[in-house]
Amino acid sequence: MVIKKAVPPAWLLVLIGLLLNIAAIVMSSIVLDDLSDEVAELSEKKEENLYSIQLAWNHVETLERKREFLLLYFSIANDQSHDNPVTTAVKEQLAPWINSEPKNLALESLPTFLDKIEMAQQVQRNRIDDLYLGNVAVSEQMLGFNERIAWYKNIGLFLQVFGLALILARDLARKP
Repeated sequence: MVIKKAVPPAWLLVLIGLLLNIAAIVMSSIVLDDLSDEVAELSEKKEENLYSIQLAWNHVETLERKREFLLLYFSIANDQSHDNPVTTAVKEQLAPWINSEPKNLALESLPTFLDKIEMAQQVQRNRIDDLYLGNVAVSEQMLGFNERIAWYKNIGLFLQVFGLALILARDLARKP
């Protein structure tokens, strides 16, 4: 009695191999493209956050220059009239940065102005912290997406190689 091995027909191996290759192509063209788009969006958001951080630091530095300017003004203006063009210019320069119109530029009000400048700087520093932490979260998301992309690429490559092996098995199964 001869035992025959149940070998699937060659056309079935080719069909399965072709289906595996098609699955790999679909996976790479749809899933990987979608994941790559997500990574690109996150990268763009990260760049926007970095730009916003730079702008906020510039704002903090400008406020520091306003503080120095105010200290310089008070060091030279203590004997001048409060209604002169220099005082008016100082008020105009200071108003947008402390979010209020300075009423009286007297030496007694200097601590108040310095506190307002410090508060405005602290608001910008808090914004910088929030943007930085946002970038850390975005980086973690990007890492997760990149790991998924690598996993899908490996699966796609496996499907392609296995599909090709099944297609070649048809040729190897032929008897001379």
